[in-house]
Amino acid sequence: MTDDQPEEWFRNSSSTAWGFLSAGAAIAIIVIDAATGWHPETTAGGVLFALVAYAAFFRTKVGVSEGDFVLHHLYSTVRFPMAALESVSVGRTLGAYAGGRTFVSGAVGRPLREAVKGAKREHKPLSNHADFVEDRLNGLAQDARDRRGIKRDSDEQFALAEDVRRSWDWPLIGATLVVAVVFAVLLVL
Repeated sequence: MTDDQPEEWFRNSSSTAWGFLSAGAAIAIIVIDAATGWHPETTAGGVLFALVAYAAFFRTKVGVSEGDFVLHHLYSTVRFPMAALESVSVGRTLGAYAGGRTFVSGAVGRPLREAVKGAKREHKPLSNHADFVEDRLNGLAQDARDRRGIKRDSDEQFALAEDVRRSWDWPLIGATLVVAVVFAVLLVL
């Protein structure tokens, strides 16, 4: 069911920086190889590295779209109604809880030093990205429940959690597999 839920996406800013560095490294490897005497296995390795970097750093994100809580993973997308979301907590990774299940995403997380502090650290949603995402998603879930008139931890909420949908990014999976096979064959030859 689509409701008046605003569309909002959250991405860890360091993932984007690492993504650009990885893409730049892959392009540099391919260009340097082409300039110094082309080796097909190096080019295939660079393309494979770029595809995996894209999946890991640019594709992964967490958000709300069309009334659903959405987790974009490396090669799949999980979505379920926002009102089914019981809670979100962010440690090294984001953990979303719905219907007795935990859905994890590495798109948003805390640095190791901050995650180790746990409850001892200050909660600063205005200056800390992970705190902001945690508070915002929990607030959006409560708003979605309020709009539908559903109480937290009710049977209605658990029934909504049964509407978990996973879809696969087959073009990206196919491209990665083809390049990986080409790379492996070129290494053996």
